[in-house]
Amino acid sequence: MFALVATVLVLSFVSWKLKIQSRLSNTVSILAMLISGMLAAQTATKLNHTPMLERQTTTQMQAVILSVDQSRRGAARYFVKPIMLEGFKASKIPRRLRVSAAAKHKRMRPGEVISGLVRLQPVSGAVYPGGYDFSFFAWHEGMGGSGFFMGQPKKLEESYSISLGEQFTIHVNNMRIAVENRILKAMPSTTGKIAIALVTGNKTHIPAETQNSLRKTGLAHILAISGLHMALVTLTVIWCIRFALVFIPSLALRYPIKKWAVCAGFVSATTYLMLSGAGIATQRAWVMISVMLLAVLMDRRAITMRSVAISAIIILLINPQSLLSPGFQMSFAAVCSLVAGYEALNNRRKLQAENIFIPVNQNLLVRASTGMFGYFSGIATTSLIAGTATAFIAAWHFHQVAPLGLLANLIAMPIVSIIIMPFVLFSVLLMPYGLEFIPLTSVSLGIEWVVDSSRWVESISPNGNIGLLKREAIFIFALFLISICVLKTKLRLFSVIPLLILPFLLKALKMPDVIIAENGHAVAIKTDNQKLGLLFPRGSAFVQNILLKAWSNGEAEPLGLSKEQCNRERCIVVLPSSKVLHVLYNPKLIQSSCNRADILIAPRLWWITRLWWINCKETVPELVLKRYDFERFGTHALYINRVSANANNETKILNSNILSQEIRVETALPEATRPWHRVVTHPDEVNNY
Repeated sequence: MFALVATVLVLSFVSWKLKIQSRLSNTVSILAMLISGMLAAQTATKLNHTPMLERQTTTQMQAVILSVDQSRRGAARYFVKPIMLEGFKASKIPRRLRVSAAAKHKRMRPGEVISGLVRLQPVSGAVYPGGYDFSFFAWHEGMGGSGFFMGQPKKLEESYSISLGEQFTIHVNNMRIAVENRILKAMPSTTGKIAIALVTGNKTHIPAETQNSLRKTGLAHILAISGLHMALVTLTVIWCIRFALVFIPSLALRYPIKKWAVCAGFVSATTYLMLSGAGIATQRAWVMISVMLLAVLMDRRAITMRSVAISAIIILLINPQSLLSPGFQMSFAAVCSLVAGYEALNNRRKLQAENIFIPVNQNLLVRASTGMFGYFSGIATTSLIAGTATAFIAAWHFHQVAPLGLLANLIAMPIVSIIIMPFVLFSVLLMPYGLEFIPLTSVSLGIEWVVDSSRWVESISPNGNIGLLKREAIFIFALFLISICVLKTKLRLFSVIPLLILPFLLKALKMPDVIIAENGHAVAIKTDNQKLGLLFPRGSAFVQNILLKAWSNGEAEPLGLSKEQCNRERCIVVLPSSKVLHVLYNPKLIQSSCNRADILIAPRLWWITRLWWINCKETVPELVLKRYDFERFGTHALYINRVSANANNETKILNSNILSQEIRVETALPEATRPWHRVVTHPDEVNNY
C-alpha cells in the first residue's frame, strides 16, 4: 500500500514538472492514473471486512430486515443484517445475508427484527472455470451468504442499535414498498410489475417469460434503471420547469431560469436514485448525469468525452470493483461510442451545411415530416452505435446477442421515451394526492405495446446464442473501442488493426467432457453430437441455463437415461471416451461405485448425510472428487485426453489438480488467495459444523 502511494506521488510530481518541458508528461500522467486505480482497488479491499461463510450450516438467526423482495417462486426474500447466529463468533458473522421464507407467514417490513431456524450456504463462485464470479461482487456489497428459513420465521419485538445509514436505508425501502403497492393496486397485471421495475428497480415480480423475451430482443436494458431512465426523468423535469417559467416574463428575462431548471433536474435525479434503491448501475447513471448538469451550471458543454471521463474516474474511486461489472462496461462503451460517433457526425454535417441551401419558408407538413424523420433516424443511429458497442460485451458475459435488436429498439424506444417514462414520472408526482391511476393508464398501454413488440420480434428472430468466447477476444475488442473513440486524427486508422485480429479469436473454446457445478445439483456431460446433456434436468435451472448457453447453443441434448441408470441415489453413464462416470449421492453404494467407476463424483449426499471422504478398499477409480473438493475449489470441469499407452510415463502433469494422466481438471477457484474466496477448513478440523 505504501509503495503504491509513494509511486503515485512521485509520478504526479514528475508529470507536473514535465508539463512545461516535454510531451512526456502525458505518458507519465497515464501511468500515474493507472497506479492510482490500483491504489483505489487496494484501499477498497483493505477497508472491506465481510466474513464469508465457509460451508452449508443450519443455525438459529436473529437479524434486522433491511429490504424485502420476492424470489422467482413468489416466496418472501429478506436482505438482513444478522445480529446473532448461534454457534458463530462475532468476527465470523457476515455483514449481510439474503434469506428466503417459503412458509406461509405475514410478510415483514424493513426495520423489523426477524428470527428463526435457517439453512445457510456460502455465496457461489463462478458457474464454470473462468466465468463470472458471483462471490466477488457479493463480497463488495457486504453479503457473506444466503439461505432459507426452515419453517415459519418469527417477528421479535426486540430492537437493536443500527447505524444512521442503515436507518436511512430502511426508511427509503419502506417508502419503495409503499410505492410498489400503490402501483400494483392501480395495475395488478404484468404491466404493473414492469412499471415497478421502472420506478423502484425491483424486477423480481416480472414473469421469467417476459424477461427472457426482452433479453432476446435487446430490450432488457429497459428494465434496468440506468442512464436512459435517469436521463429521461431528469430531462423531462428540466423541460417542464423551463416551459413553465417561460410564461413568466419577469422571471424569464431577469433570471437564469435554465440553471434553475437544471437544479430541479438534479433534485429529481437524486430522488430517483433513492427511490430506485441506489443500485450500482443507478449510482453510475446518477454520477454521469450530475457531472453533465454541473457542466451546464458552469456554462460548459454537457456531453463531451471529458465529462464521461470525469464520471468514470469518480465511479471507480468510489467503487473500483465496478470496472469488472457488465453494467459498467456496457454503459461506458455505449456512452463513449455515442459521444465519439455524434461528434464525428456533427463535424460532417457542419461541412455539408456550408454547401446546402435550406429554404426558410416550408409548410407545416414538410417540417413535421422532416422532424419525424430526424427523430427516428436519431433513434436508429443511437441504437446502431450503442448496440454495436455493447453487443460484443454482452456476448462475452451472457453468451448471447440480439440479432434483431435494432428493429426492436426502433419500435420500442419511441414508446418508452414519449409515453412510458414521462407518465411514470407524473404518476409518482401524483401519488401524494391519490391520483396516480390517471397517468398509470397510459403507462400500462405503453408497456403492453413494448411487450407485444418484443414477443413479435422474438418470434421472427434467429437464435442469438454464440457460446463461450476466449478471454483474449474481449481485450482486443476493448482496445479497438478505446482507439476508435479516443483518437481524433489519422491515428484512428490504427483501430483497424485489433479489428482485423478479432476474427481469429472467435473460435469456440473446447467443451469439457464433464462439468459439475459447485452446489452438486447441476451435472452435464458432452455427447457425441458435441452438445451438453444434463444428468439431472430438474436440478439448478439458473446454473444449467448458463452452462447450456456457454457450450450447447442454449439447448440440452436428451440422454435417454432410465431410472435404473440415473436416480436420486446414483447416476451411472458411459462417456463418449468409454470412461464410466458415477455421480453418487447414497453412501451405501460407495463400494459398488468404487469397483465399477472410472470417475467417481460425490458432490453432495442426498439431503442431510455428508460424505467427506471415500474409502475404496479394492479397485480405485482414476479420479475421485468428494464434497470437500467442491467446497474448496468450486465448479469442476473435466477434460479427458486420449493418451497412447507408450506415452503414459511422458505425459506432463500441468497442475496439482490433475489426478490422472488422461484426465485434466480445471476448477473455478484454483487458489483461495482473494478475500471473497472462502477458505474452507478441512472436515477433520471442523468442530462447529
